[in-house]
Amino acid sequence: MTVELTVDESAQVRLWHRVNQFLFREARLLDEWRLREWYDEMLTDDIRYRVPATDVRDEGANVLGLIDDDAARLRQRIDQLLTGEVWCENPRSRTNRLVSNVEILTDRGTHLDVAANVVVHRFGHGRSDAYVGKYRFELVAEGGSFRTRRRVVVLDHETLVEHGKLSIIL
Repeated sequence: MTVELTVDESAQVRLWHRVNQFLFREARLLDEWRLREWYDEMLTDDIRYRVPATDVRDEGANVLGLIDDDAARLRQRIDQLLTGEVWCENPRSRTNRLVSNVEILTDRGTHLDVAANVVVHRFGHGRSDAYVGKYRFELVAEGGSFRTRRRVVVLDHETLVEHGKLSIIL
């Protein structure tokens, strides 16, 4: 049995595929520690990167979080990671991200609201950790691809005690 897609469905499938390719490329750049390339090519000038506290379940809550970076702070974080200033990332951790369940929640015309699940495996200093959570993105179309304007990582952990510091970009 063959399933025929309508023109609208076909366009939705192509858009979903482009979003997946974007997120997979992002994961690869972050895993390869190509952080400046990730920043320069994949983020908007008004980027906001947030990781709410693990005890906050409201993703939109305006409360203190683990990370709440604007563009300047994120550039500073990247420079510190790449120059060895962050002692717990010297030598650098090895990471492997699994991104799944990608869903375009809303096409707002100016941007897409996108959700995905993520597991970031981190290896280094004799440890292995897994950060499990959800990604929430605002993706702005640019050419044939996108740029991220908002990036929120909601961790499913009750606490980060076992993991210790959150020194990598999730």
